[in-house]
Amino acid sequence: MSKKSAWAGAIVAAVGLTVGGIAVATAAEGQDGPPAAFAERHPGGPGKGGRADKAKLKDSTLVVGRVKSVETGKLVITKDDGSEVSLTTDGATKLRGGDIAGLKADQRVTVRVKDGKALNVALAKAQTRGTVKDVNGNNATLVQVDGLQTPLDLSAVTEKPKNGDLVAVTGTVSDGKTIKVDKLRQLPK
Repeated sequence: MSKKSAWAGAIVAAVGLTVGGIAVATAAEGQDGPPAAFAERHPGGPGKGGRADKAKLKDSTLVVGRVKSVETGKLVITKDDGSEVSLTTDGATKLRGGDIAGLKADQRVTVRVKDGKALNVALAKAQTRGTVKDVNGNNATLVQVDGLQTPLDLSAVTEKPKNGDLVAVTGTVSDGKTIKVDKLRQLPK
């Protein structure tokens, strides 16, 4: 096959895929606009920023730290610099992956704040890798590459590692030092 023939074939295929893709997209949209799945994933709709609440987040700030206390309508965070901030909450305050009342003291969080009100709260994820030692039921210790030792809570992991396994873990820090592992991946030795 010559280079000209190969290029011509590639161009014909690209045009065919483009035209076919437009036809499929048009058929999927129907006469009433984009499909419902698109609207759910992209609340701003086509051509918009994709965030219905973008204006609400304007001029907001992030607070990073540990939960000191949670009460109805109030969340107190101890920031990384040691200072405390008291934030108001309401039914519109979102906790990624749960209910705001489910927060516990000492959980590490990132909070989007505007005018003293917590808009969104996310549990900070811990990620690390190292060698597992001292496996005892749902508890183990991870010796990281730099030599630091981190306690692991393996209660949410179905396949427990063995002593000497090299792993990568992801989870949340529950008590300021223990990683409650929600994902564990074996690494090659």
